[in-house]
Amino acid sequence: EFVTDPYWMGSTLHKSEDSEGLFPAWKELLIRDFDFDSKIHNLVVTGSLGIGKTYIMVAIILYRVVLATLLRNPQVFFGLGRGSKIIYNFLSVTKQVVTETAFGDAMNFMANSPYFVEECKFNPDLKYTDFRIPLGNNIYLTAGSKGWHVLGRNVLGVGLDEGNWRNEANPDTTAYELYNEVRTRIANRFQKMAGFLPAISVLASSAKDESSFTEKVITEIRAAGDSTQQIVYRNAIYRIKAHTIQLKDRWFRVAYGLKSMEPFVLSGWYHADKSLYPVEGVEHEEPPKGASIEYVPENYFAEFRRNARVSLQSIAGISTGGSNLFFPSIIDVERCIEFAELDGVVNPMKKGFEIIPVSMDDPAHVWDYLDHKKFLTRVQSQIMPARHPTARRYAHIDLATKALAGVAVCHLVGRKLVEGLINRQTGDAFSEYRLIVEYDFILTISAGKTKPISLEKIQNFFFWLVERCGYRFGKVTADQFQSEMPLQMMESRGFNVDKFSLDRNKEGYNAWKTGFEELRIRPYRQQQMLRETEKLLDAGKKIDHPADGSKDTTDACAGAYFAAINSDEKTTLLVDDQPGLYTDNRWKSLEGEAPPISIDLPLGYDKVKRFTG
Repeated sequence: EFVTDPYWMGSTLHKSEDSEGLFPAWKELLIRDFDFDSKIHNLVVTGSLGIGKTYIMVAIILYRVVLATLLRNPQVFFGLGRGSKIIYNFLSVTKQVVTETAFGDAMNFMANSPYFVEECKFNPDLKYTDFRIPLGNNIYLTAGSKGWHVLGRNVLGVGLDEGNWRNEANPDTTAYELYNEVRTRIANRFQKMAGFLPAISVLASSAKDESSFTEKVITEIRAAGDSTQQIVYRNAIYRIKAHTIQLKDRWFRVAYGLKSMEPFVLSGWYHADKSLYPVEGVEHEEPPKGASIEYVPENYFAEFRRNARVSLQSIAGISTGGSNLFFPSIIDVERCIEFAELDGVVNPMKKGFEIIPVSMDDPAHVWDYLDHKKFLTRVQSQIMPARHPTARRYAHIDLATKALAGVAVCHLVGRKLVEGLINRQTGDAFSEYRLIVEYDFILTISAGKTKPISLEKIQNFFFWLVERCGYRFGKVTADQFQSEMPLQMMESRGFNVDKFSLDRNKEGYNAWKTGFEELRIRPYRQQQMLRETEKLLDAGKKIDHPADGSKDTTDACAGAYFAAINSDEKTTLLVDDQPGLYTDNRWKSLEGEAPPISIDLPLGYDKVKRFTG
């Protein structure tokens, strides 16, 4: 009655032409577990994004509010002194967030309920900026973000929204302490008889990782083993929204839960009932011993192949552990390398060299380790880049003296047709014109046997590219470490320079990763870059490397890419996707075959064919 009758919450929670209402799966759960005779006093609602976790929390809290307001003397019923205030509270990461989520949803629910408006005197026109809504009989609905917002109050119901994502320095510890404090106060004030606690706490949060606050609470609830008083709702989007999503017939399996490895997709297809779905030439891979298994509809295959750990959290609603690899799979990196090879991008290093030793005790320069014929060409006695000679180059230098250093140079190619893209919603393949970034150089530099890396030789490499090889640079960036002098020298020679640290924020790496996922990047196969990419770790505030690893080469690559896609030149390339017709005033006749001509084409159009009249 509460979720269907318009007098209560039917206008909001029941499906209509204007509202989706409660998803059928949620409605069944609420009627089963939270009807009038429910004794549940602790609930965790977790799972994938977009399944209505906050919506469910608000519905449960408001149902308990209604039960309290219907009592003739709620204070006496709950064992409180006459005239005592009874509080129902929503907590979130900030007051602003709670206004936009749980508290805001509750106000919207009540505004569409004749009971709350007429009987509880809720005023839909008031903003309630003090986060305090009187509902009659000294019953109040409040909101906040800190423990003191419930301190010393008779809190009969509390909804803690997105507890996994609090802002404090130690969010999991702080959230658990807040939750534990609230639970303790509820029990101390209202536990009058064994087996019945009239108050309730609801924790709603998206899945994060196995060490998060929510998972600790879930473990405690399951250890208690009494589903009549404490329960957990964990749901995937393809289960909650099964009535709106047209799920495909085939399902695949994902293995997870092993501390030594990332979650991954197992080969083989299955029916929704987990029975085998035979496909010719496809074997059914057995999961590793001890792994947990999740069955997922084919609709989400592309996303799980790209990043199984993140997809388990955001789609399946499963909190995972693992090693927090930034690139759980480098399948997109490999595809980009394959595209680059098809486009004719080559490794400019001389055969047999991978890491360049550049120090003061070695007379060789950076260019001595490069095969000039691979990346330079001569046109009328002028030396210039063999690929896209008019394009401006963008570079990033990750400096070091004793360890490894990284240097990367790339350029914007322009829009090109990218085939084999996967629609994340449907799993269908499609093609699209996209802005492409191609790497000229991905260099890993080491120190000499006794002397450190020569920063002067690195800057001289850029002078050589400009003065001897015809390269034009749009921007060169470097990290903070010892970059002051090289950047000053380059700026004095006309380079546009800037400092950019890949350790200070994740912006550069996030853009680089997205570039691979969208198949926009064209790198050649550089082994050190691939080794570092496979082991990059998402350390929360920054992208880091393992204790025994490095990320100098990937820093250089990500920094150069970030400079390119944020350049002014990018805006000039975002033109109509379809190639246009370009002419030249040196055409003399439309009779017969026209003479070969040389015209400057926009970036992205590599070949000029002979035209006839």
